[in-house]
Amino acid sequence: MEIQSTQLEKAVVVKVSGRMDAENAHQFQRACEEWIARGTTCILVELSDLQYVSSMGLSCFLAVAKTLQAKAGSVSLCQLQGLPRQVFEMTRLIGLFPIYDSVAAALASLS
Repeated sequence: MEIQSTQLEKAVVVKVSGRMDAENAHQFQRACEEWIARGTTCILVELSDLQYVSSMGLSCFLAVAKTLQAKAGSVSLCQLQGLPRQVFEMTRLIGLFPIYDSVAAALASLS
C-alpha cells in the first residue's frame, strides 16, 4: 500500500493505492491522525487506485471518522470503485461516509 498526502486550503487529500490489509491499514490511520494532530478537520481519501480493503482497513476508516467527528470534522471518500466499493456496500458502511466521484466534487461541497 502507498499513501500520499497533499494539503489544500480547506482539506487534506490522502491518496491510498494498492491493497489495504491487516499488515498495513494502521499506516493509513497514523497518516490521518498526524494531519488531525496538526489541526486538520477535513480529510478527503482518494481511492481510485485502491485495489483491496480488508476488515482491518474498514476499521481504520471508522476510527479516523470517529476521531474527526469528535472535532466537528469529516472524512469523505473520493473515487471509491471496484472491489473496495463492493466491500463498503456489503458491510453497509457506505452510508456512513460522504462519497464523491472526484476530489474536485468533494472540495466543491466544502464551499
